[in-house]
Amino acid sequence: MMPHLAEECWAALGHKTLVASEPWPRVEADLLVENTITLPVQINGRKRGVVTVARDVTVARNAANSEIESAVLALDAVRALDGRPPKKVIVVPQRIVNVVA
Repeated sequence: MMPHLAEECWAALGHKTLVASEPWPRVEADLLVENTITLPVQINGRKRGVVTVARDVTVARNAANSEIESAVLALDAVRALDGRPPKKVIVVPQRIVNVVA
């Protein structure tokens, strides 16, 4: 049924040829890459939230880690450490962020 429905929809859009005889669309490689990445955030070994940061491959690793770290420390879940500052923030690139209190 689907090939017939596709041909009917193609004709309803105003095309005079069959959709089966049309070439496949070209792949746009720029659209295949995500601009952001979502990382899970663990606090003392338990997942407490997620943070979404920009995926920028041209930034140096230390600069990217500090950007991710500042985004994680701004989360409400991290602020709930009973007022204690975190001892360590471990960023595993493109995987996970661990906060040790």
